[in-house]
Amino acid sequence: MSRIELSESDLIGKGGRRLVYAYPDDPSRCIKVPKPGRHSDRQQQREIKFYQQLQKKPFPTDHITRYLGTVETNLGTGYIYDAIRDFDGRVSERFKELILNGHGQVSDYLRIMETIEDYLFDNLILFYDMGPSNILCRKNENGVLEPIITDGLGEVVAIPILNYFPSLRRRTIRRRWLRLIEYMNRKHDWMEAYRMRH
Repeated sequence: MSRIELSESDLIGKGGRRLVYAYPDDPSRCIKVPKPGRHSDRQQQREIKFYQQLQKKPFPTDHITRYLGTVETNLGTGYIYDAIRDFDGRVSERFKELILNGHGQVSDYLRIMETIEDYLFDNLILFYDMGPSNILCRKNENGVLEPIITDGLGEVVAIPILNYFPSLRRRTIRRRWLRLIEYMNRKHDWMEAYRMRH
């Protein structure tokens, strides 16, 4: 496969450790390129290992992006994922931006939080960095927002014992989820309504 040339005009997103580019001639995909010197490769390898584990058993991918392989680019090795776009082809908005820009209702925010919580616990998905910056909200033709996790999945521990014991895995997920709830509760008044439901 020939090398893909990426330019500033292809840039559709920025993360803490990676830049996200539109895949040339295929709007259903995107290419994540690690930023130099930010331990980005370590994060990428964690994610690849996570997706390899998922491929070993049937798994619903309704609320995560799929990892689709690698490609060489003029900016280095790129990692191919599903691109998350609204029904009209626009790149979906991050949950964080949706909240800050007031582009949703409190009922939308609560439903997004509950959808992600149910998805993580029902499927025992470990995550190390979950937050509104790592969730895109895809809008369908009816204006309904569907949350998709794009980053922060997998495990950070050196010895992944949690992968083998469901009870430990669930406990870890709950601890990390509660940490996120506490963080968001300090930031957003509407989170009190979420806490009242749980």
